[in-house]
Amino acid sequence: MSRSSPLARRGAAVACALLLGVCDFPLAAEGIVVGAPRVTLDGKTFDVTWDEITHAPMTVSAVGCDLLVVKGIEGMERGEVQDIGTLLVNKYRHLLRVRPEQLVLRKAEKSDGSWFVSYRQVVRGLAVYDSSLGFSIDPDGRVRSLGAILYPDARVSPVPRLDREHALKIARARLRETGESDLALSAESVAIYPERRAGAVEFHRAYIFNFFARKETHPGSVANGRAIFVDGMTGRILKTQPLFKPLGCCLPGDWTPGN
Repeated sequence: MSRSSPLARRGAAVACALLLGVCDFPLAAEGIVVGAPRVTLDGKTFDVTWDEITHAPMTVSAVGCDLLVVKGIEGMERGEVQDIGTLLVNKYRHLLRVRPEQLVLRKAEKSDGSWFVSYRQVVRGLAVYDSSLGFSIDPDGRVRSLGAILYPDARVSPVPRLDREHALKIARARLRETGESDLALSAESVAIYPERRAGAVEFHRAYIFNFFARKETHPGSVANGRAIFVDGMTGRILKTQPLFKPLGCCLPGDWTPGN
């Protein structure tokens, strides 16, 4: 006899705790008009704002009802709350255009009885830079709206043309050009970088190198390092970005798949 994993059992328990009839509708694409400020599905109305380039929803809120209501929220722990995002995304997957398994928990924090939960989009183990999905659960267990930056079409080659050493040399060369060669490599990752330009998004498999000062910088300076994004296929510098002391380490976020 096979045994289900603790995660699967916890997910099933949370599923049983949900009251899904509040704003329930069949998961079908009929009635979804991309760009429309209001979308009607199975007689229920939703206010939606859209990303003009990706055509993915940026905010979704139900009119006259809730996106979801969770029973027993007051007794739930962080591990149980994180599974609510999976159920929420599965319920609205045809509107959000991403699958539940493409979201990995970033934070689940409780304050004054409400939970604040956020996720990052991941495609085949690679984080999608600057992606997010977040919502709050009030003390009564109601999820009234969600906010998101999602990339439903995110795809990159599974294998880079440039190896890590070559990409790092390119990044260090850029530091020499900018007079920052004294910065030391502190962290690194590989992620999907969505480059927005000319009304379209081009996805790159990118090495992201995080360089920080070897010694304490001037007390009046908030900058303490630089992140450099190198295209793993062409070697092109996709982006450079200052790293600030108050934000700490690192890009693309507070966790990195595969590291």
